[in-house]
Amino acid sequence: MKKLKELLEKPWFAYTVATCSAVLLFVLLTHLGMIFGWILDFLKFFNTIVVGLVIAYLINPISDFCEKKLFRPGKKIQALTSKTERTENEDRRIEQSEKLRHTLSVAVALILVVALITLLFVALIPSLGESIVVIASNMDSYISNAQKYIDDITRYAARFHINMSGLSTSLSGSVSSFLSTLPQKLATVLSTSYSVGVGIGNLVIGMILAVYFLLGKKHLLKGFDRLRRALLSDESYESHGNFWSRCHEILLRYIGFDLLDGIIVGCVNAIFMLAFRMPYVALISVIVGVTNLLPTFGPIAGAALGGFILVLTDPILALAFLIFTVVLQTVDGYVLKPRLFGEAMGVPPVWTLISIIMGGKFFGLVGILLAIPAAAVVSFIYEDWIYPWMKQQKVKRESKRKANGE
Repeated sequence: MKKLKELLEKPWFAYTVATCSAVLLFVLLTHLGMIFGWILDFLKFFNTIVVGLVIAYLINPISDFCEKKLFRPGKKIQALTSKTERTENEDRRIEQSEKLRHTLSVAVALILVVALITLLFVALIPSLGESIVVIASNMDSYISNAQKYIDDITRYAARFHINMSGLSTSLSGSVSSFLSTLPQKLATVLSTSYSVGVGIGNLVIGMILAVYFLLGKKHLLKGFDRLRRALLSDESYESHGNFWSRCHEILLRYIGFDLLDGIIVGCVNAIFMLAFRMPYVALISVIVGVTNLLPTFGPIAGAALGGFILVLTDPILALAFLIFTVVLQTVDGYVLKPRLFGEAMGVPPVWTLISIIMGGKFFGLVGILLAIPAAAVVSFIYEDWIYPWMKQQKVKRESKRKANGE
């Protein structure tokens, strides 16, 4: 121990540690993508467990609502709970009542979620399947229409002495390339379908795990709470609890209102398309609603996909759809989203965009989905802890300078 202290006091040792730390930091920063890739590969082993935890987390608010509103304790149990001194039998009755209420709440929440998913599948799958079949069967006519539009544009441009033969050749080549690679694309679709099947299997197993997580929620939370009390001081315990409560509130509010916003946008889009008798209403409305869940870039992708599907049928309908989408997204961005989310996020637009780009780069689709709540968490950490600590340190430095007479 004495030799170690002597070693720490030597200047060359401090320089060596600083140099090694700088090199290690540089290596970490230049290989962040690779490091996150290793972490994600490792987490794949726990894929099903993570899916189960996510499903349980999403269903938990419904279960809590059922437990508090639908299965409230009876007057006798409330009277026993309010007693300061209870017998062992009375404690057992209260425990059994709470366990029964919790089990019934979990069961009702799962039934509601499964019923809602089933209803959506029954309502949407036939329409989606029909739309996809129609698009596939009419592919030849879509290609001929596209070639016709290209020829019309070329002839119209020739009136103004504009040579668009290069563009026409390029587009024709793209169409030919698409047709030649269509078998490979079908093989890719089959491979993707297999991956989707595996994902559905993991989802079913995750749903079963979610049931166990929800039924044992109180025991798990109690164990986690005991661990926090054992590791943290009383002050840190309160601060730690407040931090996680606020993170939970931000994430839950974001997920709930994001889903509601996507449903509203998809339904409004469907009403517009039905009013103008556009084809593929179910397919395009589902695409618009789902892509709207992705912040910033999602609506652009939804508009591009919907416009591409419609332009194969009628360019005028595609143009009307794109104009309506711009209006809808403007209303959604400046009216609907601020009213739904309120001040819960509190993240400036520039930081929102940066967090979305960084989240997508490192964590893909999940990073884009969780970028805004993650930025909100970082924002309140800075405002509530880092900034006050920096001010406190500044006051200490100034007091030290005054004490030293500087």
